[in-house]
Amino acid sequence: MTAPSTAARLARQAARMTAAMSAAAIQITTALPGMSRDAATAALDVAVPTTIRSAARFLEELADHLAAHPDTLTSGSSHCPPVLIRLTHVLHDAGHPVVRPGCARCGKIHLDLRQLRAEGRICGTCDGRDRKATCARCGTADTKIVAKRPEGGICDACYRVDPEVVEACRECGKLRCPAQRLPDGGALCRVCWKRPLHTCVSCGKTAPAALLDEHGAYCHLCYSRHRRPRRTCGRCGRLGRIARNAHGDQPDLCDGCYRGPERICSRCQRLRPCQGVVAGEPICHSCYARDERPRVTCTRCRRDKPVMTYWPNGPVCQSCYTAVVRSPAECSRCHELHPLIAHDPHGAGLCGPCAGHNVDYRCRQCGRSGNPYGRGRCAHCVLADRVHNLLAGPDGTIPAQLQPFADRLTSTRTPFKTIQWVHEHPNAKLLAELVAQGREISHDLLDDLPPGAALQHLRQMMVQTGVLPERHEDLERVPAWLEHHLLDKPVEHANLIRPFLHWHLLRRARHRASGRATPTTAGRGLRRRILVALDLLAWIDAEETTLADLRQDDLDRWLDEKKTQRRNGVRYFLGWTADRGLSRRLTVPAIPRQEPAEFLDDDQRWQLLHRCLADETLPIQARAAGALILLFALQAQHLRHLTADQLTEQGGNTYLTVGRHPILLPPRLGVLLRNLASRPPTPLMIPHGPNTPRWLFPGRVPGQPIDGHSLTNLLNRHGITVRPARNGALAALAADLPAAILADLLGLHVNTAVRWVTYARRDWTDYLALRSAPASEPRPQSAAVLGEEEALNRS
Repeated sequence: MTAPSTAARLARQAARMTAAMSAAAIQITTALPGMSRDAATAALDVAVPTTIRSAARFLEELADHLAAHPDTLTSGSSHCPPVLIRLTHVLHDAGHPVVRPGCARCGKIHLDLRQLRAEGRICGTCDGRDRKATCARCGTADTKIVAKRPEGGICDACYRVDPEVVEACRECGKLRCPAQRLPDGGALCRVCWKRPLHTCVSCGKTAPAALLDEHGAYCHLCYSRHRRPRRTCGRCGRLGRIARNAHGDQPDLCDGCYRGPERICSRCQRLRPCQGVVAGEPICHSCYARDERPRVTCTRCRRDKPVMTYWPNGPVCQSCYTAVVRSPAECSRCHELHPLIAHDPHGAGLCGPCAGHNVDYRCRQCGRSGNPYGRGRCAHCVLADRVHNLLAGPDGTIPAQLQPFADRLTSTRTPFKTIQWVHEHPNAKLLAELVAQGREISHDLLDDLPPGAALQHLRQMMVQTGVLPERHEDLERVPAWLEHHLLDKPVEHANLIRPFLHWHLLRRARHRASGRATPTTAGRGLRRRILVALDLLAWIDAEETTLADLRQDDLDRWLDEKKTQRRNGVRYFLGWTADRGLSRRLTVPAIPRQEPAEFLDDDQRWQLLHRCLADETLPIQARAAGALILLFALQAQHLRHLTADQLTEQGGNTYLTVGRHPILLPPRLGVLLRNLASRPPTPLMIPHGPNTPRWLFPGRVPGQPIDGHSLTNLLNRHGITVRPARNGALAALAADLPAAILADLLGLHVNTAVRWVTYARRDWTDYLALRSAPASEPRPQSAAVLGEEEALNRS
């Protein structure tokens, strides 16, 4: 009876197993239509081996859950039996489109989610956080229980001194809780595990060992790299160590891309990447650095700030840490360039190795000290790799045309800003797209792109590095602007406006620009004339007439709709069309010349001048520009193009050449301009080239002086309104100087000088008498000249 009973029981178990396997396979193929029946059965054999006991029960439980929840393989829900978790991992490794369930609290993908809670299954770490009770030994209430003993659960502190756990440390011989297990079976306590220094066999750095095996010692950084997988990041596309595994629709993220889960910060109430999410008090990195890190008195700046690190001199804040490590200097002991983090008894700076401090900021790749960026490399080496990745063509090499641009990027004095530009700036992404297409960079290629300030800055960087030839940018970018502006205009309008710009406006503007010593901003005027011409053509279409049939009364009616000076500029377009027989000869009333209306009186002007010369709290650029405008009535366009070569010294005096003859500067203004000329240039990502003039007012664009609007806004912010100040100074000068001398000194057109002299209504008989008087006789001076000299002497 025993043998037949056993055979019958085994037959029933086999039949139950086959039925359960078939039912589960059917449910899997129903949930994943692209999966075959054989593949489903093979996956079940791996997830639920038939050799284990209760395999049939597990399969039946799986089939019932799949029938009740058809989307459970793709929903990622952890409200499921444990066998389903194992199955999703098997299917994911095989490449099937399933979503592996994660911990319902921390979200980590884990194979072992044993504990079931109301919100779903949780991992062992989250489950341990819930196991809080009163320690049976020390009596500490609401503490984490880490082990069970006959008397009850014990906390971590009691566990570390538990007789069943402690053993003799191989290093110090004390009975302590093991922190590191050695290859031969011995153990190190936590103190000795942290204290011994070993040479890492991977990076060669001397540091506390995180792992000791038969190959040698590994530091913590190399140990983490060794343990963590290297895969392609789903955001940046680079191969690196994965900080967060993929789950749901979220891809794998490397260390550089992962910033923590985004939550509402409990401190600043902003949606930011946070830590402390599991504990229920998410805090972003900025608030943590500000509020949670211990605040001490920085030994360098003497301010109470969160400590960044501890150097031999004492604690250092983040600002001082960054300033020191990014500014290596000569060590007084080894005479090499290193970040000086300590001082000798005489106050001289010392590097880390000379001060006996176990820190070395030397790059592992190039050997240069300072500017650490991460992973043991400096910012210069990281920048070189980023630039190569940015500019490399389809063949993996940088094109010869862009090699000068790459050299200037990698040789910058601000590598951190350049890395940020390469990684984040839209211009860098645009340049990478053009290089990936294998297209040669040219002005015509950039002209085809939508115009803007960012594109103009990129173009000037190319010009400054020699990738593109130099051109009169203010004029030459007008055709590209026109093409983008004509995209939504009628074809007949575009066919008329294009020759008007190219054959008339640009030809005259280029001819005038070639004869000017100082470049002018004529592009704005050209755009204004184009826009008003297009406005007229649109109005003609609305009136259902043509340009050839336009009469004087129609033109007057259009001008009367908006009586602005802008519409009077249509005379250039109508004159050009009339010369070519495209329209009648029509008359556009000239804009009446208006006398200047905004002035600063002499008292206000001298007060501002005294402030520019004496107030050292103002920026030196605002002081120098304001003084030149208030005293010599220079235009902002002339000011921005002043160079250090226009300043000369002779006989202890300082002269500034603006027109054909140098102007003698007052002593204090001369000192101010000399200080401005001797200032080091502002560090730019692409520095000004060797052929760039030494601008007194350099700009942020490589090779260009400060923008006119930026200079005007700078003066306005400090209470110097440019137009009234210049008008007041020009009126005072016109009252004392004849037109010819005024034009020669200030570089004005003679007609402009005559109009200002006429406006000042000056009788030149005193001036002629002064020129004809003998040199021995005292020459009379006007009240204005005497007032100017007295004010300057007081300044």
